[in-house]
Amino acid sequence: ALLTSSAPKRIMKNMENELLRFDKKSTFVFIDCETLNLCLNFCQNLPWQVSMIKTVGGKKIDEKDLLIKWDTKLKISEDAKRITRYSQEKVDRLGKTFDAVFPCIEEWLDSCDYIVGHNILGFDIYLIKEMYLLKNKRIDHLTEKVIDTNCIAKGVKFPVDKMPNEDLIDYQYKLLHTRRKGVKTNQAALGKEYKIEHDYEKLHDAIVDLELNLKLWNKLKFQI
Repeated sequence: ALLTSSAPKRIMKNMENELLRFDKKSTFVFIDCETLNLCLNFCQNLPWQVSMIKTVGGKKIDEKDLLIKWDTKLKISEDAKRITRYSQEKVDRLGKTFDAVFPCIEEWLDSCDYIVGHNILGFDIYLIKEMYLLKNKRIDHLTEKVIDTNCIAKGVKFPVDKMPNEDLIDYQYKLLHTRRKGVKTNQAALGKEYKIEHDYEKLHDAIVDLELNLKLWNKLKFQI
């Protein structure tokens, strides 16, 4: 339901011509959601933090760290609260309604050239879909712009070739569900493998995760 038959000719062409690693003009939006639990729909789960970093030429030019207050009976799971260091006081103090934050999310995602996230195809894209559906909108126009750095990292590590006529989005989904014993592609493991300086103790705060995601992408794009 997330894909369309027109998926992503433009990205595939750029990747094959090795343009992305040298692209100094396109706008990339990195996005990450922290949620009440790991369910993939709004019937059982909601994002309380949506963070975005906007980059051009591999450098950050803007960022948004949005906290959302929902009128809901859903509660954050104890595991999610512990892992993300969730603060109800902070959400109450700084959070805004979904109606207030969605226009910013929509504008950033609709206007950028590429949308990047680590495991975005396995998780965040479903929450983004739910956000758009709340506004009676679809995300077909977004899927062709998605780059999942978790999948790209697997493409670097695994001997899984991209077929000549295979769309990049299909290739990424194939890698998303590919596992190799002993091979780790989570952000923390990759960051340490690449010897990237970062505050790893603060991971699982969305904006901190995105800072590492950007650093990882700037490494991975030269290994594709």
